[in-house]
Amino acid sequence: MTPYLHLEKLGKRFGPTIAVDSIDLTVAQGEFVSLLGPSGCGKTTTLQMIAGFTEPSAGRVLLQGRDLTPIAPEQRGLGIVFQSYALFPHMTVAQNVAFGLEMRRVGAAERRRRVQDALELVHLGQHAGRYPRELSGGQRQRVALARALVIAPPLLLLDEPLSNLDAKLREEMQGELRAIQRKVGTTTIMVTHDQAEALAISDRIVLLNQGRIVRIDTPHTAYEDPRHTFAAHFIGHTNLISGQIESRASGIVLRANGNCFNLPPGTASRDGATFSLRPERIRVVASGTGRLGGSIEQRMFHGNHWVLTVRTGLGTLQVFLLNDGIPTASEGDTVDLDWSDDALRPVEENA
Repeated sequence: MTPYLHLEKLGKRFGPTIAVDSIDLTVAQGEFVSLLGPSGCGKTTTLQMIAGFTEPSAGRVLLQGRDLTPIAPEQRGLGIVFQSYALFPHMTVAQNVAFGLEMRRVGAAERRRRVQDALELVHLGQHAGRYPRELSGGQRQRVALARALVIAPPLLLLDEPLSNLDAKLREEMQGELRAIQRKVGTTTIMVTHDQAEALAISDRIVLLNQGRIVRIDTPHTAYEDPRHTFAAHFIGHTNLISGQIESRASGIVLRANGNCFNLPPGTASRDGATFSLRPERIRVVASGTGRLGGSIEQRMFHGNHWVLTVRTGLGTLQVFLLNDGIPTASEGDTVDLDWSDDALRPVEENA
C-alpha cells in the first residue's frame, strides 16, 4: 500500500552545514504528526521542503505517490499556517479566508458557502466582517486556520502555529486545533519546539536532533520509554541513573554508587547501563521504607504539583508530587524516596 506522505531520504545542506540529514518518514492519511526538537534541529527546514519553499539537496517529497519535489509551492495545493498568521490587514476575515478560493477561480456562490462553513468550523461565523486588527490573537490564529482549510488541502502544514499566544490561550487552542483536525480529517504536519504541545495533540511525534530523526512514536510511548538520553531529557523531565546491571539470587538489580535497585525480570546484565527515572514516578514515603534516602534542598510550588530537589547518594534528583491539598515536606527535611521497579527505563547515550 502506497503511503499518503513519504519523505524519502530527504536532506538539505547550506554550504558545509547539514541542516537535514537524509531523513525517511511515512505519514498515513488523516494522521497528525509533530516534528519536535530544539532550535536548529532541522524541523522547520523539513517543513519548508514539504511546502516547496526550500529546495532539497537530496531526496524526494511524495504525496499519494506523486513527487512534489519539482513542483512550485503555489501549485502543490497545500494548506499552510505560519507562526505570524500572515493575514492581510486590509481585508476582512471573510476576505482573508476567501483569498485562496479566489486564486483558484471558485465561483462566488460556492466561495461564500465554503467561507461560511470554514468560519463556522473555527467558531468565527459572527466575525466575518471584522478586520484582523479587531481580533484577539487566538481569533487571528483561527482565521489563518480557516484560510488554510477552506481550499480542502490534501496536507495541512503548521509552523509553530500557537507560539504567539499566551500560555492559557495556547493550551485552549491546542484542544481546539486537535478537535478541528479530527473533524476535518486533514493529514497534518506541525512543527513545534514545545514538547507539551506535541504530547497533547499528536498521533505521533518525530523527534529530531542535529538534522536526524532520533525517535518516531506515539506521545505516550515516546515519553514512557524514551530509549535515548536526548529523548528522555527533551520530552519531559528526567533523572538519569548509571551503574551496572547484575543478576542476583533475589533478582535483577542495578548497582549504582553503592545502592542496589530492583529491575524488571529479563533485564540483561551489563556494565555501564543508564536508566531514566521520571520525577513524577518517584514517591516520598515514610522514613526507612524507601529505596533511597535524601534531604530536600529546594521546594517549589507549581499549583497542581510540587517540585522537590532532593540530594541523595546518587546525586541530586528531581521529584514531582501531585498537590493533594496538604503541604509537602520542607527544605532541609530528610525524606525517603521510592518507585516501582518498571519506573527505571533503560536509555542509550548515543543519540
